[in-house]
Amino acid sequence: MNTLFETALSINNPWYIKDIAFDPDKKRLDLYVDFKRGSTFKVDEPGYDGLYNVYDTVDKTWRHLNFFQHECYLHCRTPRIRYDKDKIKQIDQFRGTQY
Repeated sequence: MNTLFETALSINNPWYIKDIAFDPDKKRLDLYVDFKRGSTFKVDEPGYDGLYNVYDTVDKTWRHLNFFQHECYLHCRTPRIRYDKDKIKQIDQFRGTQY
């Protein structure tokens, strides 16, 4: 089931669906997205071409389009990276690159 939602949402390595919670009584679907431990990410800033380790994470939740008649929510442990001594940036969701 996780692979189906990963494909439908275009989630690629290092991202994956960690868990799915479906409550038909509340008409709600919750998808939990995470990234693989040890993943590195690029920065979209001029002059910073390397790959950076995760500095910390922030939990985020977004309302997605309904899954048939059920509300759908995406929950993500979103990484932030420190790419300079004073610069910390949140990674664009589900667009990280791992090498």
